[in-house]
Amino acid sequence: MEIFHYSAIDSTNTECFRKFDMGQRTPFAVIAKTQTQGRGQFDRVWYSADAGNLYISFGFIPHQSPQNFQNYSTIVAQKIADRLCQIFGLAFVVKSPNDICFNCKKLCGILTESRIANGRIVFAVTGIGLNIAGNLSKFPKALQSTATTVSDCCKKKVSYSAMKAVVIEVMEKLLLESDFMG
Repeated sequence: MEIFHYSAIDSTNTECFRKFDMGQRTPFAVIAKTQTQGRGQFDRVWYSADAGNLYISFGFIPHQSPQNFQNYSTIVAQKIADRLCQIFGLAFVVKSPNDICFNCKKLCGILTESRIANGRIVFAVTGIGLNIAGNLSKFPKALQSTATTVSDCCKKKVSYSAMKAVVIEVMEKLLLESDFMG
């Protein structure tokens, strides 16, 4: 899978759509240290100005009907939560439809968007925002009491590169071995 890295970008999901429109071969990923217009479900703002966290989107072509693809974000959330549980031995849980939490605090959000034509999905993007080791005191005040990081959950410093590798591994496996790809 080809991976594109950026220091800063408006949105990794938006960049995936731009790359697809320019003919980029799928699957691929876009990673940014920060986003200026990160977004979550229902166009909510996803705080992503902290370079200690992972902002990554995967562009791919699923071979599923829009109806069968509706739960994809939940599936991705469960796979990542399961992997984090295996690694750290902690109870990371999925808050449906697209969040991963620890002790009722959010540490990961997943947003899947798709382009549909003639009743079929021609392109999809799954964006993942994972709070790894960012400084929660720099988060907007409204998020400081509801957000957490993997490092805070584990009470130790967690490597950005290790968590990036975990998310890429989970997504590659999901994209290559699931019924969502043809």
